Amino acid sequence: MKILVIDDEPIIHESLRKVLSREGFQVETALSGSEGLSLLSRQSYDVVITDLMMPGMDGLELLEEMQKASLAIPTIMITGYPTIRTALLALRLGATDYIPKPFTRRELLPPIWRALRKNVQGSHTAGDGLEHTHPGSIAREHTHRAAVSPFPPPTPGDRFRLLEHSWAVYQQNGTVSIGIEPSFLSSIERVVSIHAPPEDDLVEQGFPGITLVTADGQEHAVFLPLSGRVVERNKAVLADPSRLDALTWVVRIIPSLLKEELPYLQRDPDPSR
Repeated sequence: MKILVIDDEPIIHESLRKVLSREGFQVETALSGSEGLSLLSRQSYDVVITDLMMPGMDGLELLEEMQKASLAIPTIMITGYPTIRTALLALRLGATDYIPKPFTRRELLPPIWRALRKNVQGSHTAGDGLEHTHPGSIAREHTHRAAVSPFPPPTPGDRFRLLEHSWAVYQQNGTVSIGIEPSFLSSIERVVSIHAPPEDDLVEQGFPGITLVTADGQEHAVFLPLSGRVVERNKAVLADPSRLDALTWVVRIIPSLLKEELPYLQRDPDPSR
């Protein structure tokens, strides 16, 4: 398996090459988005790992150029805390996943294995697209404070997706039920253990909140779609992980920033999905 790492910091190249080579991957590197795009046009790769914030062509612009060139290669973004919401937009532009900095080896490898499986299964469709903003206008926002149009207030039963990770369903009582996206579940081995935040814990949009331990011993972090306070855990599915499927909720929260955070999710017109 061949991985292309695109980052303007050589130390990131060295770190990723060291970890990934030990796992048997062949690693090539580029110091800029334009250099990476040039390599992508001449060679084939199984996965691309790129920094989101780079001088010149940034990660969003790279995604857009890859789409224009019909380069359907699983792409994982590396992002820092200030650009988490831009990473959420990157998922809607076709990124397969993202990894918040700083990350460890254990946090780096599971997204790569999921990306490879999704690529084989063909379950990821690049460019789901923003519903209210043209991709090009986002890619040209070098400040990474891309504007998105607000959603109307949610009504009970409305479903929203943090693509490739989790979904949220708005409830009658104002709470939100959170579960796992089907594409995430289909890209991992059988789940043998589920770790969810305790009641009264505070969770944050775009950050790990649920961990799935699989039969092969890997731990897969699920990023949560909304911020808020946990008010209920699905005790039945936590006690028996075999109950977990794409329609099963894992935790319920009282959202704290619903109006601000919904525009960064994809509204799902079909609640049965």
